[in-house]
Parts: sequence; C-alpha cells; structure tokens
Amino acid sequence: MAELVEVLFTSDSNESQASITAWDYKTGTNLMVYKAGGVIQPRAISLLDRHYILAANSTKPLLHVWPINSQQQITSVRFVLPGRANSMALSPDKLYLVAAIQENIYIWHLRSGKMLNTISKHFQPINCIRFDEDSHFASAGQDGSVMLWNLTTVCARDDDNQTPVYTFTDHGLPVTDVHIGFGGIRAHMITVSLDRTCKIYDLLIGALLLNVVFAESLHSVTTNTMETAVYVGTGDGNIYQFNTDAAAGNKELHVEKEHSNLFKGHKEGTAVTCLALSFDGKTLVSGGQDEQVCIWDVTSKQLIKRMQHKGPVTNVKLRLSNPDIFKPENKPPKKFSGNLRRMLDPPEADEEECIEVLITEENADTNYEYWDTLEYPTEYLEEPSTSTATTNKTPTATATDEEAAKEIERLRAEVQHLKLVNKQLFEVSAKQLLETKK
Repeated sequence: MAELVEVLFTSDSNESQASITAWDYKTGTNLMVYKAGGVIQPRAISLLDRHYILAANSTKPLLHVWPINSQQQITSVRFVLPGRANSMALSPDKLYLVAAIQENIYIWHLRSGKMLNTISKHFQPINCIRFDEDSHFASAGQDGSVMLWNLTTVCARDDDNQTPVYTFTDHGLPVTDVHIGFGGIRAHMITVSLDRTCKIYDLLIGALLLNVVFAESLHSVTTNTMETAVYVGTGDGNIYQFNTDAAAGNKELHVEKEHSNLFKGHKEGTAVTCLALSFDGKTLVSGGQDEQVCIWDVTSKQLIKRMQHKGPVTNVKLRLSNPDIFKPENKPPKKFSGNLRRMLDPPEADEEECIEVLITEENADTNYEYWDTLEYPTEYLEEPSTSTATTNKTPTATATDEEAAKEIERLRAEVQHLKLVNKQLFEVSAKQLLETKK
C-alpha cells in the first residue's frame, strides 16, 4: 500500500489548460488534470469520498463531476442548476448538496437528484457555504449576515422551521469567508469580511467571543486543528497569523503589521483569496489574484515554494489521500442515479416514495419466527369487547348479530396478526441495514 500524501487541488480563472489540477505539493508532482469544466467558482470545490470531485462553473449554471482518476467528466448524468452557483458544499455524510445561487440556498439529495428545499433569507448574494462536522451549515452573504442552519430541519420543508438556528449581523460589509472547526454545534465559527474584521463565534450559545481588527480588508481564513492559531488573507497580498490565546479575557484584539505575525510573498495590492493548512499544521498553502500558489513553512513563516498559475487562483484545497486513487485502472462506484431536479416536488410526492431493502441469502438472518398460517398466538389476541353486544343484546337477537360479532372478533385477530408481521419486518430490515454499514 502506498504511503498517504496530502493532495493539493487548485483552480484558477484561466481554463485553457485545466479547470482543476491535483498536486503532490511537497514534490511538485502533477497527479491529475481535470479538463473541460471551464472556470471554477471560488469556494465551490468538494470531494465526494475518494471517488469523485465536484465543482461549480463560474459563468454557467452547471455542476461538473469528474472521477478522481479521470481527466474527463462523467457523461451518465448532467447536473444543471437553477442558476450560476456562488458557492457549494457537500454535507459531511456526502448525501446532500447545498448550493448558493444569488441570495437563495438550494438543497438536493445528491444520489437521487431530488430537490429537497429552497431557502430565501439573505437580502444579497451569498458568498460562502460551510458545513460543520454534524448536520449544520453556515451561509455568509454580501449583506454582511451569517446564518447557521440545521440541515435536518430545513429538509423537512416545515414552514414553521424555515428559520436559521442563529443569525449574526455583526459585520458591516460583505462576508468573504467562513471557517467552522471541529465539534459540530459545539464548534467555533470564524468569519472574515471586507470591513477588516475577523470574528469568532461560539455556535453552542450563539455568541460573539472575539472581534479581531486589522488594517486591511480580509478575504480568506483558516485555522489549525486546536484553533489556537488563525490565519487570514488580506486584500493587500498579506497573510496574518494571530493566536487566540493572546486575547484571553478580551472581547477585541487589534493586529498590527509586524514581522512576527506576517507572511509576505504575494504581490502587493493583490488579494489572497484562499488558504489551506496541512494536516500536521506545519505547512500553509495560499492562493491569490497574483496567479500564484505559495507554500509556507508555518514556524519560520518562510516561503518554501511558488506554483505559478495562468490566472488568478480561485481555490486551494488539501486532502490526505492515497496516490493510488489516481491510477486509471480504479473504477469508481456509481454514486448518482439521476440529474439534479430544478423544481421542488409537491409535498404529497414524498408519501409515494419508498425505500427498497434487498435481503439476500448470504446476509439474511433467518432466526425469526413467522406466523405463516391463519393460526394466531393467543397472547396477541385482544379479548373481544362485549359492551356493544351487551347493550344491543335483546331476547330477540338474531343469527345475523351473532355472525357480525364473530366477524368483528376475526378482524381484530387479523389486525393483531398484521401488527406482528409489520414489527417482524421492521426488525429484519433494521438489522440488515445496520449489519451492512458495519
């Protein structure tokens, strides 16, 4: 088995050679080139497990999908969006796709292509969509607001629950990037904006913990795993690092231009649009409008390597992976069964959907007892109620009344039998589903 490497995925605004490129950034080796996808929108690249890479086009309402080991897109499905996506992200379980189109949020079930919901709460176009480790995602817009959503709630399409968990309106200008740490709803969320501030929120209580003020507009943000070191890219080509420990007990921190906390290597006056930190926290990757991807040593803040691109860099993303996944002989599993729908189904259509459970001889557990005849066990039979019969009982009761009572008793027994069968079917299905996931 090959040694794991951190793969760097980059994209730029020049589509002449490639839409996305995969690199081993330590050696500079080009692992794969993904073609014919046009210019990729910033903050619009996601990896579907280790099999596919998804990206949104910056000029067309298209979502491109490449097998991780192929230069060409898949042709079995065509993902056409309701409009050009400003940003997109996959849920942590890779089952749901969330895309921002203008000021609206669209949610799809990725495998079936079914549109689950649309949300319109922002007043201006959305710049960024970010998921936490669990079932929450944040949307940040040009209106300066950041909203946190519960994916489970919004997918339910209940009008009473189509409100965000939190709405933060502390920024005075467009929010350009969002980072959510580890911990699900107990995580910290970090936002940056053109208003020159970086804000840190506690998602559990929905409170602003720290406001960090800079002398330059901010365009990108990332942190180390412990969230003790925060890195922000500015509109003047600088990258600042500040330590959250230094602000203990304070609500506001001012960061000055000092050599000790500054990464300087991008062209002055060009924005640093994207940042990514290596798995061990020792290497920082930055991309900017100066058409360069820079590799930095975090400890010394020295520039290790420059990777020249053909246009302004729009995305950098790091993933720990086995380089063998790029070999052409690997066949990715089928993950998509249909195109993305462009309209919501009526609510009553949900009732017609069913889940198919396939139980084969190899994995079926046959240690269950079934009642395959009309003989029902007495413990599942209710005692027939005699109150009605007693009330209606008269000395002139006919045989028809007696037959009706017997029919009622028989139907009650049938209902109990069906309840038992349904319970057994549920137990078998649930057990098989759980065993399949092990």
